[in-house]
Amino acid sequence: MDAIICLTRSVKVREGPPPKKRKGAIGGADPVPVEYNYATLAADARQHYEDLNDWDKRAPLLANRKGCMPGRFDSYRLRLVQNLALTCGGGGLTLVDQQKLFHMLDAWDRTKPGQPVDAGHFLGIRDSFSSPNAFINGLRDDIDNAVEDEGWMKVDLEESGETFQVIFRPALELALGRMRKAKSVKLWSGGDRPAPPTEHREEPMDGDAFRRCETDVVKENGADSFVLAIHAFSDASRVSDSGGAFVCGLGGAQRCGAGIGASELCL
Repeated sequence: MDAIICLTRSVKVREGPPPKKRKGAIGGADPVPVEYNYATLAADARQHYEDLNDWDKRAPLLANRKGCMPGRFDSYRLRLVQNLALTCGGGGLTLVDQQKLFHMLDAWDRTKPGQPVDAGHFLGIRDSFSSPNAFINGLRDDIDNAVEDEGWMKVDLEESGETFQVIFRPALELALGRMRKAKSVKLWSGGDRPAPPTEHREEPMDGDAFRRCETDVVKENGADSFVLAIHAFSDASRVSDSGGAFVCGLGGAQRCGAGIGASELCL
């Protein structure tokens, strides 16, 4: 420790001319004694940082907003809400999530303007879920039911000796289902009619194969027919090695012409 202190202490710089060397007892000059600015290393380190003037450049971490009114979470229930908002997920809720929490609590307190009144309007959480575990299972059951209703599937793919699990949905069935539910669908690459082939490649479907297929399908089936084109891909893997895209010509809402590519892809 003494050696470390000697190596790190600052030697005092003398002002004025250097002192004259005294002769030693045997005729040689005595060494000039080494003097230090401070007696301890801690004092030397403190003076070093004080010389940097960090304290003089200090500023408050933040400034209260205009109209600041702290202390409004002044009840047991409100402090629970505050603790959830500030600690959920480790870092607390984002500002958007905090707004969502307020709107949820506003409806839960039956004070949200225009909210519907149903059979559970005056029921509490314990009326539906007797314990936290029942609440967790209720969330899980609804999620599992939604996944099953949407037709999600899984398959194990083997690539280079490794097996990967892929989650997917049948792309064609998914596209047709969404089209049936859609209020409006824009189908023509050319606006209200098929577009001619082009050298531009701004979109995945800006290819000659798609545009010629669209023209042929409309010419054969009439103005009420259309072409459904899907560019489906996954960052990890795909069920089919067809290249990730297919086109399918449909006359009205019934006829399906010959397509290329896969009928099931990862979405």
